[in-house]
Amino acid sequence: MPHPPFRRARPNQPTRRAQPTRPAQPARRTSVVLSGLLLAGLAATGCSSGSGSGAGAGAGAEGDRKTTPAQTGSVADDRSPAVASAQPGGAPGSPAAARTTRIKGAGGNVDVGFVDLRVDGRLLQLDLLFTPRYADDPGTEISLYEMAGRRDASVTLIDTTNLLRYTVVEDSGGVALAPAAGTTRARNNEAVSGTYTFAAPPASVTALDVYLNDQLIVDDAPISR
Repeated sequence: MPHPPFRRARPNQPTRRAQPTRPAQPARRTSVVLSGLLLAGLAATGCSSGSGSGAGAGAGAEGDRKTTPAQTGSVADDRSPAVASAQPGGAPGSPAAARTTRIKGAGGNVDVGFVDLRVDGRLLQLDLLFTPRYADDPGTEISLYEMAGRRDASVTLIDTTNLLRYTVVEDSGGVALAPAAGTTRARNNEAVSGTYTFAAPPASVTALDVYLNDQLIVDDAPISR
């Protein structure tokens, strides 16, 4: 912008340059007002968008709280309880076998189930289940003698800690307190129970091995007292 002409200085005064012309004040106030309005509009827009995103986050969190219990419940419902059940084909009301061992009988396979081994006073009672699983059903009852391979079905207990063998006790008439192998019978795929009585071991003995003749049926059968 061209400067305004200089005035001629007096001889006894120094020459001074005239000041530039300033813009009009109303124009500056107008720009300040417009800038303030623009900033106010941006602030209002930012507040509205921020509140909207916060509401969305809150809704998402609420949704997560609603679905988490349902997912947890569905996983828990799919779980199956580990409960021992009676062998298929057993008689109604027959006890449940905690463990089962398959042996070879005279006419086919036989499942021997361990039910319980418990102390009753000075005696120890063992409960077993015998279930013939013959491929060819003979159509008649199968004796315990046949299931044991045409042997006496002698059951004994072994204390592996003290190296002792327990045999079935006898009554005053010399009769063993155990099922008779010739008269204890069951149909194919049906269970028959057998109870064997022994002298109770010391309290320090907590488990015994169960043998049928010379075959191990249950290893470390726990004793309940």
